[in-house]
Amino acid sequence: MNKKAIRGIAVLAAFCVAAAGLWTVWKANRPEAVAGEKQITVRVIHSDGSTAEFEYQTGLEYLGELLLDEGLISGEDSSFGLFVQTVDGETVDFSKDQSWWKLACNGTDVTNGVDSVVLRDGDEYEWAYTTG
Repeated sequence: MNKKAIRGIAVLAAFCVAAAGLWTVWKANRPEAVAGEKQITVRVIHSDGSTAEFEYQTGLEYLGELLLDEGLISGEDSSFGLFVQTVDGETVDFSKDQSWWKLACNGTDVTNGVDSVVLRDGDEYEWAYTTG
């Protein structure tokens, strides 16, 4: 084998080890579903500034599952999960005013899809109609 081939194999092996390490870290840090009864609050801030608040008690594990079952949200399935378009009867129109629904949990923006948000007892969620 020549030096280029050996170097290529070494780079590939290093890449595989790094990828395996990153996957292990991700798997260890992702939230696990919590079984049992949980009470949560969901606040909706509409485009006109009005708010609505909903209390739920559930044994479900994920926020998206709960809110879909309750009819509070709807949207389209995508390769990234549910793309929420309607919350509490108000639908966003990105093509018109670049509006979208922003989700926060306990005051911190949620960075993953609603269908992978793990429900925890006492959590407070907020959907805010957002433009731009």
